[in-house]
Parts: sequence; structure tokens; C-alpha cells
Amino acid sequence: MIAAGPTPLAFVPFLDPVPVWNYWYLLVLPLCVGIAVVWKSVKCRSMGDVARESAVLLLWILGGFAAAAAVLVGLMAFVGR
Repeated sequence: MIAAGPTPLAFVPFLDPVPVWNYWYLLVLPLCVGIAVVWKSVKCRSMGDVARESAVLLLWILGGFAAAAAVLVGLMAFVGR
């Protein structure tokens, strides 16, 4: 049943977003950790290897993001001239 009065929530998801404007770029870290752990949990033959291989995959993902960011910064510097 829906209440007729004001909602007691601090924010309503999808209507009032959580204020993360100052540190939104840090949210890529838990996303990459989750992707690496889930991917390696499915692909590894033994669960003993998951932590080490997830860490390696996490470094590859973050390195790929850093390389893509460097390419985009270089492209913007080139186009901005």
C-alpha cells in the first residue's frame, strides 16, 4: 500500500540521485573488482587461484582504462589546437 504523505526516505532512487559528483571516478574501482572476481570465479578450475588471477585481471582492466584515458587526452589536445 502506498502512503499518501511524504516519504521517510533520504532520497528516492532514480528520482533524487545520491550526490557523488566530486568522486564519481572512484566508483570504477569496485566495478572493476567485481567484474574481475566474478569472471575469474567462473573461469578458474580451482578457487585457490581466483584471488591471484583476479588481481592480475584487475590490473589489466585498470591499465586498459588508463591507456584509453591517455589516448583520449592526447586526442583532445590534438583536436584542440
